[in-house]
Order: sequence, then structure tokens, then C-alpha cells
Amino acid sequence: MQIVKKGGVKQAFSPDKIMTRIKNAANGLNIDVDNIFKAVIPSVEDGMTTTEMDELLAFTIADFIQDHPDNSILASRILITRQGKLIGKTPEAVDLEYDFFGTVTFLKKYSLKDANETPLELPSMMYDRVANFFGIDKEEKALFSEQLKSKKISVATPILTNAGTGRGAYISCNITTNISDDSKGILETLDNASLASREGAGIGLSIDNLRSSKSNVSSFNGKAGGVVRYADMVQSHMRFFRQGTRSGSAALYLSMWHKDIEDFLKLRLPVGDEKLRARDLFTAVVVNDNFMKALIDGDDWYLFCPNDILKSGLKPLQDLHGKEFEAEYNKAVKLGIGEKINPKTLWDSVIKSQSESGMPYTFYKDNANRKNMQDNIGTIKSSNLCIEFLGVSDSKYTSQCDLGLVNLAAHLTLDTISESAGVLTRILNRVIDKNSWQDSPSEKAGNHQRAIGIGVGGLADFFAIKDLPFVSEESKKWNIDIQEAIYKGAITESHEMAIATGESYPAWKGSRYERGETYVDGWSPLPHGEPIVMKNSILICLMPSASTSILLGVNECFEPFASNLQVRSTGSGEFLLINKYLVEDFEKLGVWNDYTKSLLIENGGSVQNMPVTDHIKNKYKTIWEISQKDLISMCVDRSKFIDQSQSMNLYFENSTYGKISGALRYAWEQGLKTGSYYIKTEKKTAKPKRLTQMSPTNSDSNESNFDCFGCSS
Repeated sequence: MQIVKKGGVKQAFSPDKIMTRIKNAANGLNIDVDNIFKAVIPSVEDGMTTTEMDELLAFTIADFIQDHPDNSILASRILITRQGKLIGKTPEAVDLEYDFFGTVTFLKKYSLKDANETPLELPSMMYDRVANFFGIDKEEKALFSEQLKSKKISVATPILTNAGTGRGAYISCNITTNISDDSKGILETLDNASLASREGAGIGLSIDNLRSSKSNVSSFNGKAGGVVRYADMVQSHMRFFRQGTRSGSAALYLSMWHKDIEDFLKLRLPVGDEKLRARDLFTAVVVNDNFMKALIDGDDWYLFCPNDILKSGLKPLQDLHGKEFEAEYNKAVKLGIGEKINPKTLWDSVIKSQSESGMPYTFYKDNANRKNMQDNIGTIKSSNLCIEFLGVSDSKYTSQCDLGLVNLAAHLTLDTISESAGVLTRILNRVIDKNSWQDSPSEKAGNHQRAIGIGVGGLADFFAIKDLPFVSEESKKWNIDIQEAIYKGAITESHEMAIATGESYPAWKGSRYERGETYVDGWSPLPHGEPIVMKNSILICLMPSASTSILLGVNECFEPFASNLQVRSTGSGEFLLINKYLVEDFEKLGVWNDYTKSLLIENGGSVQNMPVTDHIKNKYKTIWEISQKDLISMCVDRSKFIDQSQSMNLYFENSTYGKISGALRYAWEQGLKTGSYYIKTEKKTAKPKRLTQMSPTNSDSNESNFDCFGCSS
């Protein structure tokens, strides 16, 4: 049997070289080298190239990840060292710390590639590319590189993939408003949203000003197209203007007072007339306090066409909130231009759609505007694709945001967390300075607001490292303290950058900062309540962080672990994931063996029915096994230090109308701006045997496979 080396040279196959390759890569890891060797040798074929041999070895090792998480590191090292040889670069420490999931994702999605789609980088090279492109001097470049390579922080996917390439699109989030209720405005809106999505932004599109399908259009003496036909056009545009190898997407936001709301709530249902569905889009309902009060009190609710509102001489309802909205809404009711409906009928439709499709998202508009750090600019009407970014937008002013996260798993103290938040603030400001805006409304708002969004990754990892259950009194305190450290670190850095440059963000005049206020009541980086110069209008939002958490090797955002043993399917493939902290604890107890592994498989990744201590059971409860009220309460606790919002999913293993409705109402009552991102209503965990025998379980039956390219920070 012969193997083909680089350059086409053939030589006799030597099994000893395979053994040496495994042993060298396994240095410092807990690996059963003999088992892996025995598994890979029978699959070697005559005429294989050395590159194919490495791939065979790496994917064979990946089959052993359920035996020990170190096998994931080993499989990654095989691919990383192969990549280093192919491009003539020696891997750095950060490269060798990647796990298998992270490395495959990096090579397929993040590395620069040649015309043949061959990867040209190692992770360390990507981090240097970002640091060198955005750093303005030697010291800043070194600082950015150190923070990125130590995995203390990450920037969002558009920044990682586009930095230094000539593609100047680094913005993650875009809040678009339908320009006007006429053909020209609709088509211009579609063009702008399509181009932004193509560049990787997560689009939130507010369509409250769109005429209802129940209204007439004088130009052709017929009925308007309405929300459903508009949604179909958006969906077609998103399918055509792709984000790399996949279709783009957008989240449509519609208020509960709009006359087309009933049809809108059916767009994502899994059954029904295809002409009345738009399942490739994401939907979100904008909920005013008045609706919730009518629902709770059993009062009537009224639906309006925005065109009728304008013809009656009233202010556009979508531009209003609080008492002003209530007053104008009541005027419209008295004028008799509304359609009466029982609010519970609408609420039932919301819950039905959420239980069957995971959507619509719920956005509490009055909660969002109660302390709006951009209130001098206008009203927050909607959010973005992942419902965490909150910026003021209108028809000619499209709010933009670039994202990054603090990787909590790489930190032990609040001081270093705060320091990294400051560094991230500096990087994200450099990103704004170099961004190429896709249209005039985006450039206007992007430069005017200078909005950034700092989130978190690895909160579950942080608690596991601290040996804490996700829900405990100590964890709850850390949850608050961490967010406070991030907020104050970001604010302080933004303030210091404004002092250094001698200017605040252009929309600073008339802002809360000018009045000496921050988002946190009673706190300022200055001692006497004087005006606070700032480089950014808003700074904190907790995004899903799906893709970059994979690169970091941590659990995404602020969520508990979904399972302790599962298969996850993404655009990069299917991957077995095992909770490395659980295995470490089992090893300390001397119980990590074949019997324990079989029990973990039998229980679908849960430890609740296994013969383990109560501490282990509490520490490793999955998100399906934790009270959703507790998770909502943790979101509430940290929200006092979040000037935007949080992509809060809700999980219901055995869902009921009452559970979902109660959770949404509790979130509203507690003042959350995001009532829900996805509603996940069915547990889907595999009972793994080997990777090649597994079925993917990345998502529930009611969740789209779409990971937001932009919000994957």
C-alpha cells in the first residue's frame, strides 16, 4: 500500500507514522492512543494523499469525543497542524487550543480562501489580521491581538471574515423602516434591506406604516397588497441576495394594532396555503402596554390601518409610545376607524404560532422606550433580526450596530472582565471608523449614533468553572456583578475615547449623557453629575453569539447548557458535543467509565436520573430542566446594566398555553424589552452511539436552522 505525499511523490504506507502522529498531537491530553490507532488503520486506502490521511485521522478521532472531550482537541490539532503545513505557518498556542467543532467551523466559514475555496489561514492569523487592520498604532494592535488570541473577547462574524480583505462591511445589525406606503418607497426599502443582508447584517424591518390589505388603493381602485404580499416580496429578495452560500433573511416587525396582524401571525405556521405563508422570514410582534392591559382586564382592542390614521389627521401610531400612544389610539377609537377585536383572540394566535413555529418574537415597545438612551433622537419602534439591538430608526435613518462579546470562560475576576469590555469598546469604535455603509440612511444613522453592542459568551462555562449551579444565590450575584462590570468598563472607555478625540458622537446634544445621566440610575464615570462626553450612544446588547462561541469553544451567550451530550448540526457539518466540565467532575470522583457514559447516553445527555450527587445534578441541569421563571428573572436582574436588550429564548419541554402565556406576561411585567426570541417547545436530544450513527439535533422542530451571520458575535 502506498501513500501520496505533497508534490505527488509516492511512498510505502507506514502504520508507525500514524502512531507517531497521534502521540505527538496528543501531548498533554487524556487520550487512548491505541484505540484510535486500531480504529483508523483499517480505513486507510491505497493511493491516499497525506492530506486525506489527516482528514481520515481527524474524523476518526472525532468519533471518540463521547469517550473524552480531549479527543475533540486532538482531532482539531490534526487539522490545524495539517493546515499549518499546507500554508507554511507554524501554529501558535491559540491554534492548538481549538476543539474539533471550532476548527472545522473556522476552516469552512472564517478563514480567508483562494479561488478554489482552499483555506489560507490559521485562527491566529485571522486574529492578527483583525488586530492589525483596526489598531491605529503598534501598542493598540498588540493589545487587540492579545485579547483576541487569549480568547478574552471576540468580535462578530462580519468583522472576523471581512477585516483587511477590501470588503468593508463590518456591521452586524440593521433596523430598517419601510420608507413609505407607495410603490417607490416599498421598492427602495426592499433594495436597501437586500443589500444590507447580502453584506451580512441581521435585518429588522418595521412595516407598521404599510397599508392594510383591507384598505383601498386609489391608483387602481382596488385593495392594497397588505402585509402578506409584502412579506412574500421580502422573502423573495432575501432568497436572491445571498449571504455567501446561504439565503439572507430578515425579521418583520408588526404592531398588535395593525389591521393585518391576524394574517401576519399565520405567516410562519407549518400548514396552510403556501401563498399565505413566508416560512423563510422571521416574524416579531410589537406589543404596547395598552394591549397587555386590555388583555389582562378583558377590555376590547381595536385594529387600524395606518393609512386611515393618517387620513384622519392623527399622528402615526408607530411613532408613539406611552401616554402619547394611548391618547392617539383612543382618538382613533372614538373616530370609529378601528375594527374591534377581543385581545385574547390575538394573544391566542401569538401563542399558537409560537408553539408551532417558535415565532413571532415578542417586543415590548413601551419597556424599550421607558429608558431610551437615544430619546433625544426619537422613538424605538422595533429591533433587529435577533431582537437584541435597540436603535432609533425612521424611513431615511437606518440604525446600525457592530457587535462583539466578552468570553466569560476566559476570566476569573470582575476586573479583567471590565478591562476586556473596555478593549472591546475601543475595537468596535475603530470598526465604525472604517466601515463602508451600504446606503445613505445607514451612513447617516451609523455615524450619528455610533451604536455598538457588547454581549457575553460562556456564562454557563463561567459558572461551571466556579463550581456553581446555573441557578443559585451565588450565581445570581455573579450574573449581576458581571453585567455591571461590563457596562461600567464600556462606558468608561467610551467616555475616555471622547475626551481623547475632543468630540462626542454627533447625536450627543440633548441626550441623557448631556444631562449627566447614564443608563444606571445614580452612577456616572464623573463625580459630580456633570455632562458625560461619550463616543457612543448605546453600548450593551446580549446577542445569541452562536458562531463565535463555537470558535471560542464555549456555550453560547448567557444560556445554560442545552445538554451534556448532544449532536449539533450547522452549515459546517454535524458535531458531537460533550460537556467537558461534567467529564472533569466525573474524573475527580473516579466515576468516568463505560457505565457512566452509557447512562449519560441512555438519559439523552441529562444527569437528573443518574446515581450522582445532588450538587452534580444541580450544577448540570440543562436549559430544559431549569425553571424558565428563574432564567427570565436572571435576565431581569442584569437588565439594569443593559442599555439595549437580550436575545432571550424560552424553553418548554412540555409546553402549554398557560406556560408560554405566563412567561411572556411575567417578562413584560418585569420590564424586559424582549419578551421572547425563539420559543422552543420540544426537547430534541439524541442518544449518541458514535458520530457516524447519530442524527443531528441542533434545533427543535419549531426553530429555523438559520444562524444570524451578523449577530453571531
